[in-house]
This record gives sequence, C-alpha cells and structure tokens, in this order.
Amino acid sequence: MRTTTSVDQRMQLKDFKTLTLYRKAIALEDEIDEIVKNFPQDEKYRLVDQLIRCVTSIGANIAESNGGQYAGRERYHLGIAFGSANETRYWIERAFRKGYIDKDTFERLDEKAQELRRIMVGMFKRLDQSV
Repeated sequence: MRTTTSVDQRMQLKDFKTLTLYRKAIALEDEIDEIVKNFPQDEKYRLVDQLIRCVTSIGANIAESNGGQYAGRERYHLGIAFGSANETRYWIERAFRKGYIDKDTFERLDEKAQELRRIMVGMFKRLDQSV
C-alpha cells in the first residue's frame, strides 16, 4: 500500500475556478467587455483591443499559475497577471482621459484592478514563505 507524501499532496490538481482572485478577475473582464461595446469604432484596434488583451491576460495567467507543480512557475504566471492588472489600469485611465467612460466608472474599474493586485501581493508572500 502506498502512502501519500508531501510531494504527492503538492501535485494534487488545484481548481483555479475556486479562487476568489480568479472570480474577481473574470468579473472585471466581463464588465470591461460590456463597457467597450460603447467605445468609438475607430478605437476598436487600439484602445479596445489593448484593454481586452490585458484584462483577459489576468484571468488566463491566474489559471496557469494555479497548477501547483512549482512555486517558481506559479510566481512567474502570477507576475504576468500582476503586470496585466497594471496595464489594465493604464488603459482604463486612457479611456477616462479620452472621455469614453465617466469618472465613477473609471474609479470603480480602477479599484477592482487594484484589488486584484492586492490579492496577488498576498499570494506572492505566501509563495515566498513556501520556498
């Protein structure tokens, strides 16, 4: 009979969909998907494309970081998600500066992106402690 080792426990599959961070990233993505539908057509391949790419990168990299194989791999993809959250904040600010979203929308979206960053900082700390 085989006993479970700590290596086996680390290798168990994690479901990224259960993470609060992932669910919040998807909620931000869905909200931005709706908002950009009202942006001018001439922004489709500039602001809209960039904003959708970076906001979807957050959730995708959270999912990829949650494989559980190696802390270094988790940290790498979490770092990309963190950078994408920063980039999302930039494009949201640009949309506000261009007058495509109002101040309340800008502040709400920016706060959601910042919240994701705060959660990721906590995850970085957890990963650092596990090394």
